[in-house]
Amino acid sequence: MKHSLIRFSAVVLTIAFVFALTGCGSGSNSFTWFVDSIPANLDPQVASASADVIACENLYSGLVRKDPSGKYEPALCERWEKSSDGLTYTFYLKDGLTYTAAKGNATDYAITAEDFVFAFRRLFRAETNSPYAVEFAALENSAAVLAGQMPESALGVTASGPLTLVFHLSSADDNFLEKLTLPGAMPCDEEFFNSTRGTYGLNASSSLSSGSFYIYNWTASGLFLRRAPSGSLIDSLRLVQNTNSAGQSAAELIANEKCSAAPDDTAAPTTLTSLSYSDTTWSLLFNCSSVFASTELRQALASAARGAAEVPDGGLYAAANGLVPDGLTVDGMNYRDTAGDVTPAAVDARALYLTARQTLTTSDFNKVSLMVPAGSGVTSAAEEINGVWQKEFSLFFSVEEVDEETFAKRLAEGDYTIALAPISAEGGSVYNMLNQFTAAGGGLTGYADSLYATQLQASTQATGSSRCRLLGDCERQLLNDDVAVPLFAQQKRLLIAPGIRNLIFDPFGPVLDLTYTTKE
Repeated sequence: MKHSLIRFSAVVLTIAFVFALTGCGSGSNSFTWFVDSIPANLDPQVASASADVIACENLYSGLVRKDPSGKYEPALCERWEKSSDGLTYTFYLKDGLTYTAAKGNATDYAITAEDFVFAFRRLFRAETNSPYAVEFAALENSAAVLAGQMPESALGVTASGPLTLVFHLSSADDNFLEKLTLPGAMPCDEEFFNSTRGTYGLNASSSLSSGSFYIYNWTASGLFLRRAPSGSLIDSLRLVQNTNSAGQSAAELIANEKCSAAPDDTAAPTTLTSLSYSDTTWSLLFNCSSVFASTELRQALASAARGAAEVPDGGLYAAANGLVPDGLTVDGMNYRDTAGDVTPAAVDARALYLTARQTLTTSDFNKVSLMVPAGSGVTSAAEEINGVWQKEFSLFFSVEEVDEETFAKRLAEGDYTIALAPISAEGGSVYNMLNQFTAAGGGLTGYADSLYATQLQASTQATGSSRCRLLGDCERQLLNDDVAVPLFAQQKRLLIAPGIRNLIFDPFGPVLDLTYTTKE
């Protein structure tokens, strides 16, 4: 009897180079990564915070995994078959697989096909509130199961034997294998889950590893993962906070052997190998709960701003091609290529402004200001835009610099009229980025449009190019209505210490996969 004890990748980048580091943690082949907060939830079906997802990527294995070349290879399965119509996937699991407990202790908890069945049923339980359910919308009866209209047993995931797992899809999903690398698709044993009494994944004793790493220690100081030493493979992963070297740059942290790789948002010259990316778009935001409830007024000011905005100096910014940063993928497809151009059509800004002013008085503009975060490097751009508004429309606003904490607080509370703000693609999700502009997603600008909300919701039930098109329509509507006016893409890069080979990094996933990583 079995003792029972689960940004989306946008772009997976592989780095290969050579050196030996010391002093970066216990173990001769250790890797240190600084996180904003210590991982708090290692339940793979619900993990969404960046640190939690990175931990899950290394702690768990699913049916398949991407290798450093970007190809899918079997992980917990021996092989798989795909039907000619793309609606059925059959996976044959490896025999004799078991979970690993904390400290690397062996267990007799076997990994079977039923563990995947249970994991996917958890995804579609309303109380789980899994962020991964939307990715598997193509599974047969998934929407009805999530809505409670059909039993869990109707979900298109079945075990035809202890080692044979079958997925039934209602529509073909060419990126199904990609999605099976997500934390939400990792196995979960039902009996062990129930035995944790609501603490599954919240501490070391209520977590089991199905991947190459296991939990060695998990404290307020950090999460420490290990695996058995094997040649030059990384055998120790430390996820900790930068508490003692906060003033050092990414290059200094690596040079001083505080960490093995680090994101960098400067343009400082470096001899380290680097990978560039952008996950943030600086955009003008108009508060629709203010005088900028007028679409014509927003469109007039936005048109003038787009013509006036110059990319700030320093190499940290580039012109934005849309609100969604370049490089993001949806269902494994390049979002920008599939969604198409979202640039608003040219308008007669003066005519729109005169139309808007017919229902407005000068006093309506008395409390309008353009809020920017102090020290961000975009104040001069804000002043240029404000100057053009003065010249073209005789509108005299102030540019209001506030500290970063106050800026974030006022933005969240809607306590502003216009803001030049960084909009980030958290977790690499196009949907989440656009959902910020709905009431359910936080109501970032007070924008309320039923078509926008309906199409965004419809995207959660679509896949592939259809999903990209729906999301693209939403982004296009947002920009045509000039609720948000994307101006600059903020450039970032990952710096990596010499000596690290085969590190798989995806800034949008987020993914930091050390399964194949070596240090020489």
